[in-house]
Amino acid sequence: MFKSRTPLIRDEKGIVKKNSMTTLEPVRIGGVKQWLLIRGANRNLPLLLFLHGGPGAAQIGFIRKFQQELENHFLVVNWDQRGAGKSGRNIIPSTMNLTSFVEDTHELIEYLLARFGQKKLFLTGHSWGSILGMLTAQQFPESIHAYIGISQLVNIDLNEQKSYDYALKRARETNHQKAIAALSKIGAPPYSNFQVMMKQRKWLLKFIPEELSSDYLLRAIPSSTEYTLKDWFFFYINVMKSNNMLWDEFLKINLFEKVPKVNVPVYLCEGCHDYQAPFEIAEQYVEQLSAPRKEIFWFKHSGHSPHISEPKRFSKVCSHIKRISS
Repeated sequence: MFKSRTPLIRDEKGIVKKNSMTTLEPVRIGGVKQWLLIRGANRNLPLLLFLHGGPGAAQIGFIRKFQQELENHFLVVNWDQRGAGKSGRNIIPSTMNLTSFVEDTHELIEYLLARFGQKKLFLTGHSWGSILGMLTAQQFPESIHAYIGISQLVNIDLNEQKSYDYALKRARETNHQKAIAALSKIGAPPYSNFQVMMKQRKWLLKFIPEELSSDYLLRAIPSSTEYTLKDWFFFYINVMKSNNMLWDEFLKINLFEKVPKVNVPVYLCEGCHDYQAPFEIAEQYVEQLSAPRKEIFWFKHSGHSPHISEPKRFSKVCSHIKRISS
């Protein structure tokens, strides 16, 4: 079994960049040991805290190669949330709720700001992480320069209905009888559990060629230096556990009602082909949201993960947000 680590940041000549930072380490958050990957070309760069998707879809094990450009502009912090990835051990089920996750996020923000001597940071959330991001931005705006939502989730009930309708529509348009039969058998949401939703996603993704296949996770396993093989084993187990424990609360999320206003700028990065978190709902949310500044950046060649499908554009968008927020 190999030991997990993270490579140093080097320049074009292979020389380690002076004052760069690369660390993979545990910290105690919410009374639980949770893992951070912190990387940046200069340790004095503005902090960017990334809230991964899921629930439970930790990204420390594979994300580094998609953030190389981002590390030139930010001190990027990836965090395996409680119950996910390397932070998935010894979790008390009763603490797996939205309140605990938002409290963890706030505690981590305060820790990072104190450690690096900064007054605010940039907060980025993908999918499930975008729910945590908006709730945190609403409750603790004084610690956040700007919030960057990726594939923003808003109303889960509406989200799943639109996703299902789109999959069934495309199945009928292409006369895909197997998909029509399977989707009709699954039926319209709400779904009783995460496993049923994933059956719907299996057919949905067949009609979105721009959407990432899960194969990129399998390809990441042999080359990952941040995760051990044991970490990868628990990665998949923890995705299932996290979703099952959070499922009922997850289904009730409605940011139209819960977060109609925030006191930080809000920027969304939306894939033009995203029907896992349908972009129309995020667009509608931004129109209604009260915020000091708000804007949507569109990713023409992406589905649900534009930061992975188009990492260079994502880095440029974040760098632009940094400039206009300073």
